[in-house]
Amino acid sequence: MPIAKGGVTLACTIRDIAQAAGVSASTVSLVLRGKENRISQETKQRIQKIAQQMNYVPNQVAVSLVTKKTHTIGLIYSNMLNPFYVEMAVGVERNAQLHNYSLLICNCDEQVQQCTKNIDLLESRRIDGFIVQPPETINTGEEQLHILQKKLNTCSTPYVILDRAIHDIFHDYVAADHQLGGYLATDHLVRLGHTRIGCITGSLSDYGSRKRLAGYREVLSMHGIPYDPDLVYEGLYQMESGYRGAMDLFPKNITAIFAFSDQIALGVERAAAECGISIPLDLSLVGYDDSSIAPLCSVPLTTIRQPTELLGRRACEVLLDRIEDPSRAHNDYIYPPVLIQRSSCSLPRPAEKQIVS
Repeated sequence: MPIAKGGVTLACTIRDIAQAAGVSASTVSLVLRGKENRISQETKQRIQKIAQQMNYVPNQVAVSLVTKKTHTIGLIYSNMLNPFYVEMAVGVERNAQLHNYSLLICNCDEQVQQCTKNIDLLESRRIDGFIVQPPETINTGEEQLHILQKKLNTCSTPYVILDRAIHDIFHDYVAADHQLGGYLATDHLVRLGHTRIGCITGSLSDYGSRKRLAGYREVLSMHGIPYDPDLVYEGLYQMESGYRGAMDLFPKNITAIFAFSDQIALGVERAAAECGISIPLDLSLVGYDDSSIAPLCSVPLTTIRQPTELLGRRACEVLLDRIEDPSRAHNDYIYPPVLIQRSSCSLPRPAEKQIVS
């Protein structure tokens, strides 16, 4: 192994390995890149053994010049303060490491303009591809959504959409089956005997929110329970929406609330505590995501578990496949959520003891 003056160990190069193995540098390069079809097995094994003994680490800059790839991918968060997205990012990062890819992470803070800036930034770093969790579109309006659609439609870098669908673009999409999730949450409450079930949604311009609401309506229809739009409060996937939505729904003779995210459910818990409403005695509550906060709520939260880390891992796998074969057909990859029962649901109270304004 090369030693500089003063005893400092220098990085091993292909030329060092070639000199030790008694072969040309080009032969070593072919072996280390797996392009050694015409080289004898004995020579290949000797080169690989010497490279290992000398702790050879490929020069990624040089490799990038040859392969035209940086072995770096990007991830654009919609909101890095939300535990749900953090857990999903863990899956992306672990799979990237497994395939020897570096990961650059950006946060768009639920803003379309910041999302497009992040795409430009990642492309300027010559990444091989990126995963994007689009912002909740109600924050920016349809005009801003069209800006993001145009940006992605003209993007030359491979990408995958994670969690929130965007229409009118050709892309790979990885998400949970949100209609099934809405079905499971509502079915659980109906089987307990609830018929006055309030909903606090995310933005209904969001594909996932619309699908969860479709699952909610499907269960009501199956059980002959009339759909009452007055029991649906449209908000965002945020605690403040849960608080405001609960205050709007409490006077409407509800016995349960289906919150479209665990963050929303936290806001419902806060409103219930202020109003002296007991969960689950006076009000049953189901969240969505099963983020790390769900079992830590004041009343451990019954919720719909999305396979967050799996979604992150799968998005990374799909992106790497897209990088290797940009011409392959685009697909949706949809995975089932499951109901996680904890302590926030019970049978509805008798009519005379239900929540009144």
